Amino acid sequence: MAGERKDVEFRTTDGLTLRGWLFEGPKGGPAVIVNGAFNSPKEIFVEGVAGWFGTHGLTALVYDARTLGASDGLPRNDLDPQKITEDNHDAVTFLQDGGWVDPERIAIWGFFWSSGIALVAAAFDQRVAAVISQGLMPDWGLNPPDQPAILARAVEDRANQLRGHEPDYIPLLNEQGEHLMLFQYLAEMTPEQKLHMPAWVHNAKKRAPAFNDRLTIQSFYRHAIWKPLPLFASMRTPVMILTPENDEIVSPAFQRSIFDGLQSEQKRFEIVKDRGHMNFLANVNFDELLAGQLAFLKDVLKF
Repeated sequence: MAGERKDVEFRTTDGLTLRGWLFEGPKGGPAVIVNGAFNSPKEIFVEGVAGWFGTHGLTALVYDARTLGASDGLPRNDLDPQKITEDNHDAVTFLQDGGWVDPERIAIWGFFWSSGIALVAAAFDQRVAAVISQGLMPDWGLNPPDQPAILARAVEDRANQLRGHEPDYIPLLNEQGEHLMLFQYLAEMTPEQKLHMPAWVHNAKKRAPAFNDRLTIQSFYRHAIWKPLPLFASMRTPVMILTPENDEIVSPAFQRSIFDGLQSEQKRFEIVKDRGHMNFLANVNFDELLAGQLAFLKDVLKF
């Protein structure tokens, strides 16, 4: 049956087991690796994306990133975008060795937080045949006024862990229910936009029992040094970029400038009408959102 979901797992080069689902398309056909949302297990949004692709001619792999959901990794909720990028290479190997898909027709997909992860993974892995990123967020720098204290706390945490203490965490919501604003992207939002931020945390708790609403302090350290934008210049892979028309976090004009600077000979840009960052997932219609992406993949992967 097209799009049948199977439980799968694969190993990373540093010994972790990542677990997820494979939505099987036609045997010998193309495949797409679907990357998830910020600090979120696969049940949040991307399960639906992978399932849709699985019924439209592709095999789709979606899995919990390291330290999240059903996947291995300690401490939990310890986000390392560099390592998560590298895990995409191991996901490609898993698909190539699995015997179900065409090993020469594997794409990578990411959105918002994982948009840069997808692009860097594709830029550095010549086995990847295509990449799709939407809602580009290429620089997860810390809010400058907060950065010195966060980095000092992160360094102290490293020392404390060596002394036998538990890792230090920061909750996504404070005691007043307000969302953390330690990333510059979030700190620069308007007061009205900030009021809507806690909603995604509450919704995530309802949709995914494995969701954990906190991050290690080391996650902030790693994001502070995660600078993927210069790495996009090496992109030669066919690429599609989608930008929400009303993106409040990263301006559509800046996202377009990133697209214009990509060196890929085959590239496509699409504006997602009447959507912003905050309402991108509200009442989403996968047929509308993914139809253009499917057309791009059909052109590139020839199916």
